[in-house]
Amino acid sequence: MNDDYFYQTDDIPPIDIEQMRDLLAHPPKWCGEEGCPMDEHRKHCKCIKTIFVHETHYEHYLELVKRKVESAFVDLILKDNKKRSK
Repeated sequence: MNDDYFYQTDDIPPIDIEQMRDLLAHPPKWCGEEGCPMDEHRKHCKCIKTIFVHETHYEHYLELVKRKVESAFVDLILKDNKKRSK
């Protein structure tokens, strides 16, 4: 994939909501390799680009993951508070 397309700001493809749902349910496994090839901009591992077609899609995914984690913490706190009040 051309690195420039991943970062271009014109004609950004729409985000595939079903893909995001699937990725949240089954998070991608990053290669974790120290020598994983970086793109020419040195911002992202090439593995990320095999999953996300554009940088904004990756950023959207990260925001969804953040919200999911925050929601899980809130749920745990509420669950703990219910136990204590009984």
